[in-house]
Amino acid sequence: MRPHLLLIDALNLIRRVHAAVRAPDENSQIDGAISATVASLTRAIKETSPTHCLMVFDGNPPTWRHELYPDYKKGRKPMPEALRKRLGDFNRAFLKMGVKTFRKTGLEADDVIAAVASKASKANVETTILSTDRIFLQLLNVPQIKLRDHFQKIDYQGESVQNLYGFGAEKLTQFWAIAGVGDVPGVQGVGDKGATSLILEHQEISNIFLLGEEAKGAAGKVVKQKEQALLSLKLATLTCELEVGVRMKDLRYETVFGDYP
Repeated sequence: MRPHLLLIDALNLIRRVHAAVRAPDENSQIDGAISATVASLTRAIKETSPTHCLMVFDGNPPTWRHELYPDYKKGRKPMPEALRKRLGDFNRAFLKMGVKTFRKTGLEADDVIAAVASKASKANVETTILSTDRIFLQLLNVPQIKLRDHFQKIDYQGESVQNLYGFGAEKLTQFWAIAGVGDVPGVQGVGDKGATSLILEHQEISNIFLLGEEAKGAAGKVVKQKEQALLSLKLATLTCELEVGVRMKDLRYETVFGDYP
């Protein structure tokens, strides 16, 4: 049987489930979220049938992105403090399921997942990333990797990026350097439509910079905001070569659902 690695973006899953749970008080909501998250993950495992599994949490900041761009994630709605204090309970619930977990101070889950997925793909291991975060779409230029939106039950692969954006996954970070994505600012005054046209015409932002002062319209804005574009390119690019010390043999998944549905 070919190995299949399931990588889960922990806070992406937890926070979406938590937000959907209705309860009379915070602790009851979190208790409900733990049960609902376990049930949701159980369903994901049954749907994807992994041989190996890893749940990845964000480590405490600052990360290299905060050091590069101090305003990184400042505009994001903060996690409720009550939920933050109970993350250890979620972690224990995942371990009880037989799912290994990972968290390290200074490392974002996005980069850890990208690094583990990249390493696994080089060993020809089929890898599914469970997240609704578009940042992972850049990894889909590798055929062994797919991104699963667990809530919509949609799997994204290389051709999905072409269908969504009009170009391949290898161009996404160039596109986001201009249009922005998530906590990546992009170039002011240029949206998705303008960025798409620029990428289709010029392929790389470095080619846009070569236009110099003669650049007009959206291209002119990119040239004038060169430093912002290059900063955004760095922020949007996942660090696939990061060494996190995770070994496939330690991620073997054995079904131990026990009392869980």
